[in-house]
Amino acid sequence: MGGKNDGADRPDQTTDRLTFLLAVSAFVAAFGTSFQYGYSSSVVDQPANIIKEFYNQSYVSFYTAPLTESGITVLWATTVSVMCLGGLVGSFLIKPLTERFGRKGALLISNVFSVTGAILFGFSKMANSYHMVIIGRIFVGIQHALSISVVPMYLAEVSPTSLRGGISVMHQGMLTVGILLAQILGLEQILGSDTLWPVLLAFYAVPSGIQLVIMPFLPESPRYLLINKQDEEASRAALRRLRGTSEVDDAIQEMRLEHEHEMKEPKITVIALLQSRSLRPQLIMAVGVMMANQLSGINAIFAYVTSIFENAGVPEDTSAYATIGTGAVNCVVCLGSVLIIDRVGRRPLLIWPLLVMTITFALLTITQALTENLFCDCCPNGRFGSVGDGVCPPVDLVQIEPYNNPYQWISYLSIAFIIIFIFAFAIGLGSMPGLLGGELFRQGARPAAMTIQSVTHWVCNFIIGLVFPILQEAMGAYVFLIFMVFCGVSGIYFFFRLPETKNKTFDEIQTLFGVEQQDTEEEEGVGNTAFTKEELGEGGDGVNPTQLESAL
Repeated sequence: MGGKNDGADRPDQTTDRLTFLLAVSAFVAAFGTSFQYGYSSSVVDQPANIIKEFYNQSYVSFYTAPLTESGITVLWATTVSVMCLGGLVGSFLIKPLTERFGRKGALLISNVFSVTGAILFGFSKMANSYHMVIIGRIFVGIQHALSISVVPMYLAEVSPTSLRGGISVMHQGMLTVGILLAQILGLEQILGSDTLWPVLLAFYAVPSGIQLVIMPFLPESPRYLLINKQDEEASRAALRRLRGTSEVDDAIQEMRLEHEHEMKEPKITVIALLQSRSLRPQLIMAVGVMMANQLSGINAIFAYVTSIFENAGVPEDTSAYATIGTGAVNCVVCLGSVLIIDRVGRRPLLIWPLLVMTITFALLTITQALTENLFCDCCPNGRFGSVGDGVCPPVDLVQIEPYNNPYQWISYLSIAFIIIFIFAFAIGLGSMPGLLGGELFRQGARPAAMTIQSVTHWVCNFIIGLVFPILQEAMGAYVFLIFMVFCGVSGIYFFFRLPETKNKTFDEIQTLFGVEQQDTEEEEGVGNTAFTKEELGEGGDGVNPTQLESAL
């Protein structure tokens, strides 16, 4: 499937090794940027009630009247979801920033937004202004849009072909570290207190500061330097530093070949990419993986996890630690996938975990439905007493001694299924959007593709945030059935449509998606058949009859 590039044109992978500088470059890029998005995902959960009380006090100081319960709910929902607005704005900055300032430059610029947000968070309590928290969330949302797109792009372009998968997973790995650290620091005993929550929210300044200090001394993407800037010497110098060897001719040749093919294609803008028929399969796959990631039900799992632990008998004051435990599973498994993704491949780590997630949702629906219908903490309607021979004990008896729920073991099963689901998500679907988005396209189309993928991410994120609470209220545990169907359909689609991209060059991946190379001595490139007729209208130079026939 790799075509004629499988042999002579592929770089010598015997020189592909993880050097110290490559590891540092990947870590600083991911920790300084991706980490912040993961941190945002969880940072407001633990101190939510404390921040809501601050909102009420701030509102009174501005408008001399307290917030109603519905008013607090609306303001809090705005605080949580307004990050999506910033994400959409940031999505349209990806292409111009990465093309004008490079991958490294775009990462450094992204910190302007997160530092601005951190300053607003840090001084919000001093200024007694809830508006500063909401505006700060917009700024960090812009940064997060850049993080979920530019980091995978940078990691894919600095990595040798045989290490590209593992290094690219560092993006998702640092994201899960951010989630876990936010859960830990958000404990009331640490930073989630009435006096320290502004510090908790302003913690973005730490990874931003580290990246701003170290990143300028790290190499720019060699592909960007050669293909976009046409500076071969700078590209060679960056490759020598990253690979730890002066033997970089094979890598330069592979990039030249990609550049030659790209020069035969029109300039790829977002609109052009949406119209391109030859790149449509890759775009559908990249968008599909992102949709699967966001609509897989992972948000539902984390929304349910605290109540499930409490039903299993975990005391309410320690349920936060149990939630941290699930975050730790997510983090450890995702980081562990770095070691296997380039050995096992993309297809198995995407398809089989989706099958596990589908089955897990079916089982979790059963256990949660049984828990909700069998367990009755002596409620007046006596649901528990209406099942089998059980009788809801008198309230005064419960007050005398604790009541043991005979169906508590079902909640333990639910906990086991949740851990299995998180394990499957973290090892597969969690890291795939960034990885595949970065490697399914050539250099020219990659920024536009990542822009579209980022927009997909934020739209799906907003829809889930808006619709899931309503569905959860209306359907209870049966809401998992929706995600079960979506995971199952996604797994089937990827099984039939996703080729294996492990150890493939960017050009070879195009061939896997049916983009044929011209077998002539004059042209070895891939024409973008969606634009051949337009090119002919402008003169038609360089478009052969085979390409025109394909376009028609």
